Parts: sequence; structure tokens; C-alpha cells
Amino acid sequence: MAILMALLLDGCSAERKNVLSKTYHNTTARYNAYFYAKKRIKEIEAVLKENVDNDYNNILRIYPEIDSTLATTYQEKIDDCIKKASIAIQRHKNSKWVDDSYIFIGRARLYSLDYVNAIETFKFVNTESEDDDARHEALIRLLRTFVDYQEFENAVAVEDYIKKEKLNKQNQKLLYLNQAHHYQVKEDYNKMVSNLVLAAPLLKRKDGKGRIYFIIGQIYQELGFDAEAFNYYRKCLASNPEYELDFYTRLNMAQVTELGKSSDVRAARKVLNSLLKDSKNKEFKDKIYFEIAEFELKQGNRDKAIDNFESSIASSIGNQRQKGQSYLRLGEVYYDTLRSYELAQAYYDSAIQALPQDFENITSIKARQQVLGEFVKNLKTIEVQDSILRLSTLDSAAITAKLNSYLDEQAEKRKEQQKKEERKARRTQASAFNSNTGISSTGWYFGNPSAVALGQSEFKRIWGERPLEDNWRRSIKESVQSLNVNSTPTDVVENTDVANGQTSANIDAGANLNALYREIPFSEDAKQESLNKIEAAYYALGNIYKYDLEEDVNSADAFKTLITRFPETENKPEALYQLYLIYKELNNEEYNTYKNELLNDFPNTVYAKLIANPNYTEESTATNEKLKKIYEKAYGYFTQENYDTTLYILNDAIENYEETVFTSRLKLLKILVTGKTEDINLYQYQLSEFIKSNPDSEVAPYAEELLTASRSFLERKRKRLGTEYVKYLEQSHYLVYVYELKSGLTDAISQAIDNYNGKFSGLNLKTSNLILNDELAMILVSDFENKIDAFQYYSDFIKSDPIDEAKRNSKFYKFVITKDNFNIFYQSKDLDAYLKFFEKNYINGIN
Repeated sequence: MAILMALLLDGCSAERKNVLSKTYHNTTARYNAYFYAKKRIKEIEAVLKENVDNDYNNILRIYPEIDSTLATTYQEKIDDCIKKASIAIQRHKNSKWVDDSYIFIGRARLYSLDYVNAIETFKFVNTESEDDDARHEALIRLLRTFVDYQEFENAVAVEDYIKKEKLNKQNQKLLYLNQAHHYQVKEDYNKMVSNLVLAAPLLKRKDGKGRIYFIIGQIYQELGFDAEAFNYYRKCLASNPEYELDFYTRLNMAQVTELGKSSDVRAARKVLNSLLKDSKNKEFKDKIYFEIAEFELKQGNRDKAIDNFESSIASSIGNQRQKGQSYLRLGEVYYDTLRSYELAQAYYDSAIQALPQDFENITSIKARQQVLGEFVKNLKTIEVQDSILRLSTLDSAAITAKLNSYLDEQAEKRKEQQKKEERKARRTQASAFNSNTGISSTGWYFGNPSAVALGQSEFKRIWGERPLEDNWRRSIKESVQSLNVNSTPTDVVENTDVANGQTSANIDAGANLNALYREIPFSEDAKQESLNKIEAAYYALGNIYKYDLEEDVNSADAFKTLITRFPETENKPEALYQLYLIYKELNNEEYNTYKNELLNDFPNTVYAKLIANPNYTEESTATNEKLKKIYEKAYGYFTQENYDTTLYILNDAIENYEETVFTSRLKLLKILVTGKTEDINLYQYQLSEFIKSNPDSEVAPYAEELLTASRSFLERKRKRLGTEYVKYLEQSHYLVYVYELKSGLTDAISQAIDNYNGKFSGLNLKTSNLILNDELAMILVSDFENKIDAFQYYSDFIKSDPIDEAKRNSKFYKFVITKDNFNIFYQSKDLDAYLKFFEKNYINGIN
């Protein structure tokens, strides 16, 4: 018995490598610590799978995205997995599950976003393990970690290495999936699909084989290979996928079915309609309507497409992403096809509210929304201001009649819109009660929290946020606020529902007739203010049509209206130039009219010079427009006080683009950066040099204003504080010789000083002339390395008196000064203050 116990104890030793010891530790590790570590990994991956946001309108992700918020929900499982795997490693060192336990630790760290330690763990297994399969798995998981950590060069290096190794089937499958994940992140869909095609035969149903077939089909559909896409969608269905994936597979199959004849089109319609009628697809109705709309667009049935997009929106109960996409597609139809920008703007606004922030191209969608917002705002400004100007020409009785008619019309529109919204709300609510949400269609409404939440959501959508008070539907508060005497038409426009043309402040006729009346401009000043707004709006519309909407004809109409209605507008030269460019590009001889008018009436403007100068080609004009965009970008960083980035952008543009009339603006902005970051004297010097170099620039007057303001500021500061000089004197010095301008001694003094400096040839001294003010000039002798050398020269100069001041009919002032103090002296012109400083710190303070 004692011998048996000894053998058992010997077998339990973690250091032993005999058969008994290995069998014990392999068994104990596998069915204890290793078992629970593996279980935790599976639980974590299940959480990730449950929380994946499957956007079937885009190519599905191979692996779910991991964010820090989600990672915190399974942190306990992460810790327990690492703990259990560590036990297997520490207590069973000679078991075959040690490498696998390390790999579990690496995976747990990857899922917790601890990329650095995950990388180190996988590298350790690759370096220390004697099991090739374990090493290969660690390298393949290292590849994914590098991709998620965005270390793509390292990911490529791992790929290049692992391709040379001989892998088992499990690792081959994992490698193909991880490489496909890499190429999905890099958006290289050709390489992504080639890896998935290799992985698919190795997959089992539990690996998500149907999902991979679906992704392959999506990629082939994206790349335009509809036949291949159809084939893989069919394979996905054959794998018996879960219902949601099955539904989207059938939907996509309808999209890629070859439509060669009218019978094929009818067959595709039949498939889509059958999906719509299937009771199991109630929760997918919004998506089905969306796909029907896309199908009808491809067939050229725009009206049917619009109706189905609207049905998709009405059917979207909880799917904000799908609702946002339907709004977006309607906006694109009205923008790109119908050129109905007011309606497009309304749909883009709704799309931005519904779409998630991670939606593809969300930045460009927001940019178009902003452009449309500006467009509609200016359009409404013209409409509102023209209307109230017309009213100002009528008598009070006619005005009252017009306003009452307008208010009645708005009230009627409001009623009609309200009925429409109520019908829509009832349909939406009915859909919610009949959908597979678990909400019963019977029972008391307020006893059902889900129904109440839905009702609250619909109320806010229709009526907005309302305080809990009596008469909440009355409009007097909003309407008076939006139409008070201090409001602007822009304020009214911004409170306008573009889709139906009515103001959002539901105007009460009796209460707001006077408020509307007060908006009418009766005085000449008020009329001029309205005209100024119209003028600015036409100018803005011309540029929006030209550069944002790329509609040259409409841009020309806006600019022509501008110069016709406002012949004295300050923007006339630019408008003539734009008309010249537009009609020249359209090969319309009318461009000569605008060219001649610009050259004759505004010959000194930059626009006339652009036409007259043969060096300005169409390419330079394009460069000019690029520089405008670069300037906007640089100015954005300037306003954020990010001056290093601003300078980088400006220097790059100035160096790499040919100089145009717009370049001076970039140079001036660069000087403004100097004003924020450097000495004020350097700032003023650069401004004065800019004014000299760019006398004809449009921004030259502004530069002069900046220079004047800066000098005034320093002068006020000097008067308030007095001139303060720097007391640090251990630096380079000048000798300054000041004399009266009226003496006419400039040449004589310069020659005398040059002759005197000949005695000091070893110092390599230089002389220069400067004007100090209207009465005094000066000559500088530079440079002296330090205070001692400068003052020694000064003392010798005084004794020698090379100018022979006794024979000159002028006042003279001589002193030495540091470079820093010279900048202060030259800026302040305060000679008396420096002479006192010189007396104190040099004459009386010299060592």
C-alpha cells in the first residue's frame, strides 16, 4: 500500500515526465481548469455574437466589432478564464494543455481589448511551444490581434511567415478566416472573398457556415458577379440558416436574379411580393419595401419606388438604421434625379436624425445636408423678403385681407397635415400591435408599458417636446416668438417644414395678425435691410449652385438676377466673372458680353486680371478653387488654435501650388499665425512687407487695418505702462547713431563711420540706414558679440569723434543697444526712455 501511495504521489508531481505523471496531469488539466477556461471563452464569444449589429444592407462582418462598453459586461468571465488557464499552466506544467491554456489567455486579452498583452502571449507560445499546431494557432490569432490593433505591417509579416508553414485543417480554416478579416478591414474585397471561398469547404454548421456563404454572396454581388452571388446565396439556404439570415438570403437572391425578359421582371416582382405577404416576415416589412423600391428604381419606375420607400419608413417601428436608409434614398432621389432640393433637404434632415453615427459615408451625408440647409435657407429668405416687400406697397386694408387669406390657407394646410399624421400614427401603432413584439392587441393601453412608450415616441415625432400644461396645442407662444419685430426671415425659414411648406409654429389667426403685420418693412431703412438680405441670398445661391450642386445654368440665372436687381452690388465683378466662366464652358457666345463688361467697368479687379492675363489658364482657375478649399481647412484649424497644423497646411499649399490671386489670402493667414505665436514686432514687419508686395490684393486693405490696429495697441500700452527695456544685456549689440533728417547728413555720416570702421577690420562691422520717425534718422553699426566690446567701441568712437559734431548743424544721439531692446526701441520710438536706460545700465553700470 505504501508503495502504491508513493507511486501516486510521484505521478502527481508537476516535474515528472513519466507515463503516469503525464496521464495524470493531462487528464486533470483537461477536465478541470482547462475545461472551465474553454467554457468561459465560449461564453464570451456568445455575448459578442448576441450583440452584433447585423446591417444586411452592407457586407456583414466576419467577426463582431468589440468596444470597451461591451467588454466591461463580460470582464468577470475574462478574469475567470485567465485565472483558470493560469491554474492549468502552473499546476500541470508537463500536460499537453499548457500551450492551449496560454492561447485561451491570449484570446481573453484580445476580447478585453488588452492588445499589448495578447500580442505578448501569442508570441510567447510561438517562441516556447514544441507543438507546431499550437504555434501555428498562436500565430494565426496573433494575425487577428495585429489587425484589430491596426498594426497592419506586422499583420502582413505574420501572414508571409505562416504561409510557408504546413498547417492542419483546423488552422487552415482559421487562417483563411483571419486573412479575410484582415482584407475586410482594409476594404480589399477581392482578396477577402478569395480567402472565404477557401475557408468555406472546411467549415461546419457550428462555425457559421451559412453566414460565410452569405458574406461571399454579398461580396460577389458588390463586385458585380451576380451569377456567383446567386450560387452562394443558394448554398447559404442549403445550409439551413437561422430565419433572419434565410430571409435576407432570399431577398438578395431576388436582387441578383438575371432579368433578361419581361417575364423575369414579373417573376422577381412576384418573389418580392410573396415575401411581403408572408406573415412570418412582418418584422421585415420595412426591409422588403426598401428592396422593392430599389428594384422599381432599376426598372425606371420612380414613382413606385418613392411610394415603396415611404411604405418602408411607415413600417420601420424599431429599426432606425433601416428608416434612416429609406429617408436617405428618398433624399438622393429628390436630389440627384428630380432636382427638388427643398424636399431633398427635408429627407436628408430626417436621415441624419435616424442613421447611426457609424453609418458608412455619414460625413459626406452630413455635408450634403448642410449644403441643402443653406440652399433652402437662402431660397426661403428671398421668398419671405419679396413677399413682405410686396405687402409694404399696399394700403392697410389690402394688407389685412392678404394676411387673413394667408393665415386661413395655413390653417387649412395644418388641418390636412394633422389628419395625415394621425392616419399615419394609427397605421404605425396598428403595425406595432400586430407585429411579433409580444404586445397584445387586447387589454388596457396604459397597462402595457411597450404600447405607452410607442405612443410617447409617436407623440414627440408629430408634436415635438411639449410641457405638461393647459392649451398645449395653442401656437401663440411659438408664433409670436418666430414672428416678433426683432426676428429675421432666416428665423422663420429655420422653423419651416420644407416637406409640406407650412411653418412649424401653428399660427393662430386672431392672435398673430399683428405679429405678421409688424414684419412688413414700411420705412426706407427696413426696406433696404430686406433688399440687402435678398441680395446676399442671390449671391449665396449662385455659389451653391456652382460649387456644391454643380448646376451651371441655375448658377448663371442666380448671378444674372443678382446684377439685374442690384446693379451696384459689391459682388458684381465676381458675378460677371462667374457668368463669363459658365457661358464660356457652355460654348455660349454670351460670355463675351460679361467679359467686356468686366474689363471695361472693373479693369483693376483680380477678376479682370484673370481674364486679361494670358498666363491664367483654366488650370490656374482650378488651382484657385483648390486653394480656396485649402484655405477653409487651414482657417478651421486656426480658429481651433491649432497653429502648427495651420502652418503645415499653408506652407504645403504655398510651396506646391502655382501662385494665383488667392495665394495672398494664404500668406496673410500665415502672418496671422505669426501674430498669435511670435513677437509682435515680427508680426508688424511681416504685415508691412505683405502690403508692399501685394498692393493690388483684395486683402491688402485688411492687412493695413491689422497693422494700424497693432501699432495703436502698442502705443496705448506704451502710454499706459511706459516703455520697458530688457535688462538682460549679455547678447549681441548694435551701436546706434541718431541724427536729424533735415540736416541732410546721411551720406556724409555713413561715409565717416565706414572710414572709422576700417580700423576694426577684424570685427567685420556693417552699417545700415533706418528712418526712426518724421524728424530723426539713424545709422546702425553691427554686430558686436557682447556688451563689453560694444561699449569699448562706443567709448573709442566718442573720443575720436569721426563725425566732427562741432562743425555740424544738427543734434546727435549715440548709444549701444541689444538686439532685443532695439526691437522695442524701434517700435516705441521712445528715444528719451532708452537714453535713460542707457545712462543707468551702461554709463553708470559698466563693469
